[in-house]
Amino acid sequence: MSGATGGWQGDAAKSEDHLRLTADENRLVTQRWEAAREARGRLDGIMAGVQERSAVSHGGKLEGLEHSLKGLDSFRRKVAVAVGRGKDAEKVCDKVDDLNRYTLTFEAEGYTEGVQRTYAQLRERGYEPTSETNTWEDPVYKGVNTSWRHPETREKFELQFHTPESFKAKSDNHELYELARSGTFEKFNTARKPTQSEAYQEASDLLQNERYADVRIPPRVTELRERKVRATLNPAVDPEIVREVRQMESDLRERHAAAAGPEPVPAPGRAPDQNQERARANGLGGDLGESLRSEGPGLRERLAAKAAEAPAHQRKSPAMPVPDPLPAQSRGRGPSLK
Repeated sequence: MSGATGGWQGDAAKSEDHLRLTADENRLVTQRWEAAREARGRLDGIMAGVQERSAVSHGGKLEGLEHSLKGLDSFRRKVAVAVGRGKDAEKVCDKVDDLNRYTLTFEAEGYTEGVQRTYAQLRERGYEPTSETNTWEDPVYKGVNTSWRHPETREKFELQFHTPESFKAKSDNHELYELARSGTFEKFNTARKPTQSEAYQEASDLLQNERYADVRIPPRVTELRERKVRATLNPAVDPEIVREVRQMESDLRERHAAAAGPEPVPAPGRAPDQNQERARANGLGGDLGESLRSEGPGLRERLAAKAAEAPAHQRKSPAMPVPDPLPAQSRGRGPSLK
């Protein structure tokens, strides 16, 4: 059940029906999301300008602009998980800074300089970073995650920096991230094993780490902001739990593929749209099963056209050890590490 004024419950098809918000909590969530929706057009325009300049100087590419607004149900899930762990919904809503979210990728050779140049551009526009985390040394999530806020407009947004390879690895790990985010592993806790969920999370970490094995570390990346290692790998995790988590990931991927439906077939004699092909290949961010209402589609179309013309050095990503082929669908953005 969901609505702007009623209570909300997660989708049973996604094994999230244990997540709930009261009518008051859901109202807070909806109001906060609507404010982010109002800010979207302006922020999209700012990031389009940043991308245009960085594409010329450092080959920067803005990924997944069509998903620059977090889905409402995804936001509800995030708050419901926190509430289920004893946190106050209003405080959670105030703290969230990734309702408006963006990702810039740079090839490894120009990554550090590209990030630094982007910082300079955003500061020129009056924005200041409120959170900066460099997780390139982390075994299960490699990138730089930042949050920005304007002191006058109070607008805030998340900006992730990746290389094409780290962006693909993060996207390929989306189902594992989603399993942890939804609290699914916690169902394995029992009176005899009250912390069993930790073993499932450790198994998930091992699987995520596999996909980062061949991701190159950009030169001088240690110069970028606060360095943080979130996870420590435990190779002694029960192999049966690893196999179980791998199967859970595969099952969730199949459900996502079924929800996304079959790929559209291009009309006879018409070449596939290159921007759509690139978006599908990169696995752009977004929350599956949610219908996102995009504002300013003309802006995004113009940006996509410019991105296609700008110099960009595509690099073939290494083969990743996944149990099944990835479906052609949009992918989640992954964790906001702070």
